Amino acid sequence: MSSRERKVVRKKKKFGLVVEFIPTIRDLTPDVETKKKIDAEIRRAKGITPAYLSDKFNIRVSTAKKFLREAEENKIIELIVASRRTKVYSATSVKAEESS
Repeated sequence: MSSRERKVVRKKKKFGLVVEFIPTIRDLTPDVETKKKIDAEIRRAKGITPAYLSDKFNIRVSTAKKFLREAEENKIIELIVASRRTKVYSATSVKAEESS
């Protein structure tokens, strides 16, 4: 993961109140070690979403979607539920069928 500091504190005025917040800066392209961790997580998770990957590994949601699409094309995971906003994936049971 990147070693960026979260020093920027912005003040936003909302209905007369001043709100302080620290923006989350996520990596666009993760390093090799993070990619291996993501692959391991994808293979063992029962249900996985792009938002879950994004939060856990501090990557952008678009990057997480790309990882999940590639894993689906390689038959590592399968689409369980799809809605307009999000998709839920699960590990395939191909490994169990191959060992039989």
